[in-house]
Amino acid sequence: MAEARIYTMSGEEVGRTDLPEEMFGTNVSTYILWEVVRAESINARQGTVGTLGRSDVNASGKKPWRQKGTGQARSGSKSSPIWRGGGVAFGPQSRPWKVRLNRKVRRKALAGILSERLAEGNLRIIRDLQSSGRTREIADMLGSHECAGRRTVILVESGDDMVFRAARNIPKVSAAIADSVSVRDLVNAEVVLVSEVAVDLLKERLI
Repeated sequence: MAEARIYTMSGEEVGRTDLPEEMFGTNVSTYILWEVVRAESINARQGTVGTLGRSDVNASGKKPWRQKGTGQARSGSKSSPIWRGGGVAFGPQSRPWKVRLNRKVRRKALAGILSERLAEGNLRIIRDLQSSGRTREIADMLGSHECAGRRTVILVESGDDMVFRAARNIPKVSAAIADSVSVRDLVNAEVVLVSEVAVDLLKERLI
């Protein structure tokens, strides 16, 4: 079993707890982390960009002038890309962005980055992590845990909107729901603060 210390919001240690080895005591390769982060980044793209080609624009199909004898270059229609208001040549088109990954790979990457942060001493469990929505409360907690100025992710349970509200104005700090946090957020974070309830959500997600 992996062991983690439990702290209050003021930074006082109040106990220790045993964590499942398969969640907080595993190793993961850099390649798996890269693969999962890459998939999450690609899947976040909406793919809604799109331009009108010459067959899509609303333009007359009439030939502007006759083929020969005018002294001007040949032209077939005003929907040509060389005309103002014509279609776009080789423009971007909407397409689905989707990379599929095995569920076991995702779980292994999440457990591996949590284990890495715990081994570094950069994962702390916070008892009674709550806020009334004031930024000062979360800022004081970060200062008590020596996290001020460091990239920090706070994991809470779903519906804890006040922590999100209090943390959103602090640079380099973000809050996330434990059962849906992305591996990308944890990889980019230097410190991970987890509420006791969020630990149970992570167990349900990984075990």
